[in-house]
Amino acid sequence: MSEQAFPLTFLTIGQKAAVKEIASGRNLRHRLNELGFVRGTEVQVIRNDGCGPLIISLGNGLGNSRLAIGRGAAHKVMVEWVKEN
Repeated sequence: MSEQAFPLTFLTIGQKAAVKEIASGRNLRHRLNELGFVRGTEVQVIRNDGCGPLIISLGNGLGNSRLAIGRGAAHKVMVEWVKEN
């Protein structure tokens, strides 16, 4: 059974998920890919107040980076739960 994808904006503080796809036009998809939003990349929410930008940690290892992403763009980033080992 495949995982259900949902928008990044649905995550709450501390939750982790992996990027599945970007459900957007070419320009936004290209911009987010350059920021590191590629399939399989792990994201963790640092701040999601329900309004304004999300602050997230992006990356799978020691090279994690934090960035702010606007709510509209974050709603187009489709993620799925990270499978814990």
